[in-house]
Amino acid sequence: MIVLTMLTALVALIGVFVFLTVLNNFQPGERRMQQEIKKLWEDMNTWAGELVPIDKEELALLSYSQIKQIRRKGWSPNVKGIFTSIYNEPIIAYSYKEFLGKGRHAILYARSANHEFAYWIRPKEIRVVIDGALAGNLKNGALISPKSGKPIAQLQEAKNSLLPVVINNREVGSLSPLSAQKNKGLGQRALEFIKDDITQEEETLLLSLAVLEMVRRNNSF
Repeated sequence: MIVLTMLTALVALIGVFVFLTVLNNFQPGERRMQQEIKKLWEDMNTWAGELVPIDKEELALLSYSQIKQIRRKGWSPNVKGIFTSIYNEPIIAYSYKEFLGKGRHAILYARSANHEFAYWIRPKEIRVVIDGALAGNLKNGALISPKSGKPIAQLQEAKNSLLPVVINNREVGSLSPLSAQKNKGLGQRALEFIKDDITQEEETLLLSLAVLEMVRRNNSF
């Protein structure tokens, strides 16, 4: 009888643990999303280290190569790493976490030496926050301004395997396709044909879309 009672209690405890684990990894609401982003920010402080500041030259050198990449599977898959320049300099650190729910629910936090990017990924749109301010909602490749309701940046249809990025009706650069072949020398460039006269605002928006697409391509989601 005592053994049966103990087994029943153990099963109940396991059930509570499983329930709380599932609940903790279920799709977040607004407040929970902010808390999760803060956790990723705090965790990144412990491992990202110093990042090389991005200027126009470094932007052109950004590559798909990564260091410190870690993948964790389970109810809430998590991936983190640091994208480097073609010369293996650390440029952008990121951390991605998925949640349970119908469709894709995830958060992505990324950091350069100059900026912070946070993404709330949902089935129909992606909320994009740059340096703590809402930049817009990404729908069907277009980043929609919360103020004007019009696109301020857009990923256009691929041309010759390149993905053009248009900002304020001007093509400022293109994302290169991710090659399946590993180059033993320099890393593979992520961006091509960046405009020589790109502004600081255009550079930041280009980077915000590039980071999201680079993480997606590297992790197949």
